[in-house]
Amino acid sequence: MMTTAASARRRAMSLLRDAVTRATPMRATTTRAMTHRASTAATTARASTRTRAGTAATATAAAAAAALAATTAGREASAEAPRTSPADAALGGARVTLYQYDVCPFCNKVKAFLDYHGVPYDVVEVNPMTKGELGWVEDGWKKVPIVTVGDEKLNDSSAIIAELTKRFDASGSSANAGAWFGAKKTKAYLEREATWTKWVDERFVHVLTPNIYRTWAEAVKSFDYITKRGNFGYFERESARWVGAASMYVIAHRVLKKRHGIEDERADLYAECDKFVDEAVGSRKFCGGDAPNNADLCVFGVLRAVKTFETFADVMANTSIRPWYERMEKAVGPATRTDGLEN
Repeated sequence: MMTTAASARRRAMSLLRDAVTRATPMRATTTRAMTHRASTAATTARASTRTRAGTAATATAAAAAAALAATTAGREASAEAPRTSPADAALGGARVTLYQYDVCPFCNKVKAFLDYHGVPYDVVEVNPMTKGELGWVEDGWKKVPIVTVGDEKLNDSSAIIAELTKRFDASGSSANAGAWFGAKKTKAYLEREATWTKWVDERFVHVLTPNIYRTWAEAVKSFDYITKRGNFGYFERESARWVGAASMYVIAHRVLKKRHGIEDERADLYAECDKFVDEAVGSRKFCGGDAPNNADLCVFGVLRAVKTFETFADVMANTSIRPWYERMEKAVGPATRTDGLEN
């Protein structure tokens, strides 16, 4: 019996050890599995965090790259775009070029008009002796000013201004919002403008010209510009300067004064300036009223052509035109020529 009992105890202990032995690997396996799952979860979390951070960084970098690309494209577009102004609605964005003599009164009428209306324009200085810069002209007209709008050629200062005005009026565009383009012009306004624009061409310019060449010294000075402006060689510059001065001095004294009934060029010029102020401007700020019209721009351009000469200083000192001229300077503003030079 005791043997049987002992045998039973040994068997029970053996079964217990087997159970313990089987249970221990299960616990180890379970622990390892749980540890592996925890490690995997942590790794996944870290990867997810890195992914989110990477995505955010990528998005930020992409946004920065897009902004940089847009800025670069904008700069490139700005650099490549042609010069424009509000008058492009009338001129179709075409490039404007003026062929001129720098001190020519008729050329300066056109420059005043373009400056006032903010139209950018290239300037080609024409040699008055050879006119080589006009070799491309096919219609035979080689008198300056000549304006090209794209491939279109416009001749004669008054015709140029009239044509551009017509186009601006039709489009209603102007660089000067307070100006008269696009606004309805009364009959009285148009008549006053036409009267004084005609007076500029038929009287004022011809009275001014003998004053520019009144003395030999003044005649030579009037051609000084050709030594500073224009792409001319030394021989061309000096020939144009001296031959031009001599020619214009003779023409002014022997032709222009007789043709236009001028006895005393200074006295007649003073009288014409006062006449414009008294009759054309009157109590208004400008001949055009509150804003300049074409007559104002033409008179201003003609006077501005000689602003570095004795003639100009004498006119400012001996007539009533200075206040009007100073208002015009402010109204017209800086030159819009593309070479950056002043008019």
